[in-house]
Amino acid sequence: MSDQPLLDRPVTRRAVLVGGSLAGFSAFLAACGTQGTASSPTPGQTATAPPAGTPAATSAPPTTPPVRATYSTELNWANWCCYLDVDPADKTKWKTLEDFKKKYGTTVNYKEVIDANEGFVATIANQIVAGQDPGWDIITVTDWMVARLIRLGWLEKFETANMPNFVANVRDVYKAQTWDAAMAYHAPWQTGMTGIGADTTKTGEITSVKSLFEDDPRWHGKVEFLTEMRDAIGLSMLALGLDPRTPTRDGADKAVALMKRAQAAKTVRDVKGNAYTEDLAAGVAVLVMAWSGDIVGLQAEAPNLKFIFPTEGVMFWTDNVCIPKGAVHKGTAELLIDYCYVPENAAQIEAGVAYVTPVKGVQEIFAASADNKALATDPLRFPPAGLEPKLVPFGILSDEDETYFNEQFATVIGD
Repeated sequence: MSDQPLLDRPVTRRAVLVGGSLAGFSAFLAACGTQGTASSPTPGQTATAPPAGTPAATSAPPTTPPVRATYSTELNWANWCCYLDVDPADKTKWKTLEDFKKKYGTTVNYKEVIDANEGFVATIANQIVAGQDPGWDIITVTDWMVARLIRLGWLEKFETANMPNFVANVRDVYKAQTWDAAMAYHAPWQTGMTGIGADTTKTGEITSVKSLFEDDPRWHGKVEFLTEMRDAIGLSMLALGLDPRTPTRDGADKAVALMKRAQAAKTVRDVKGNAYTEDLAAGVAVLVMAWSGDIVGLQAEAPNLKFIFPTEGVMFWTDNVCIPKGAVHKGTAELLIDYCYVPENAAQIEAGVAYVTPVKGVQEIFAASADNKALATDPLRFPPAGLEPKLVPFGILSDEDETYFNEQFATVIGD
């Protein structure tokens, strides 16, 4: 990775249905300083040592079998909006995908077509059930959805011989998922946080998530909740002293009641998806449930906005790349996923987004960079140890409980 700044303004993922069960935060935070190894192998070759200029690894690169993927001329990837690094020389292109094409000759048909896990999966469900090509070789979905797709048998199993960099460089904490402990069906893409967004010149300093539910004249009628169930119920549970890691129906009822009281008091202006960012930037909302990367992106135009880690905690979630059942370019999909796990490539991606990278070695690359050095200490990308107790994942729900939670939350969205 060169020292040239990759983006003046980080782009961010537009909307997230968050959830999942990311455990082992001590390991995660310890891994923030762990070096990455290996570099992208060429066809028929084993992984090699990092190129000159890459920080030294704490151990030698692992010995890996030859890559055996059959490379296709095209690949289809469905992702969320603003979740990859824009080419600074051409804002209509994605730098990592252009680099991948130069190296392997594959054109990646990259489409920002996901803005809800459920809604997107519904578009490919019939094809998967029928054993047909789902139209996508890579999809990006949140932990809880990955767990569901694994249960349904709707994902292809990785051939890890094609993915030596993924095996070597994924942070150890991501290996703790009970629903795919072997990481045979998912590769973490980015991890983010859901907390509070505020214009503190209007609200004053905010420290507690309880502020979202208090009828204070400084933000009366200018509070917005998120339409994403796990975000809204999770933050409401934190305000009530409940633990979203172990969600219960009783906890859901109490969280929904708290939100509805704030709505009845006219404290809440609206319940929105990503459109909350427009309201926050325009000043019609001053206190909101917010996604960390969004606020970073808004600060370039609205420097008064802050992402706040409330004392009770933030919701913590991970989106993952997977290969849907029946994908016709599986080998190339594995190659691209592996390419994104080369530390230098992952650093290029990370400089263009504002989330937590799952790849070892990225923080060290930033620390050694003249122009991107500040990113190495960005708490939204590399949470410091002091934030460990505040990183709260939403527990995995059974299908029955998920239906119940969604039904109760629908009464908030409908008000």
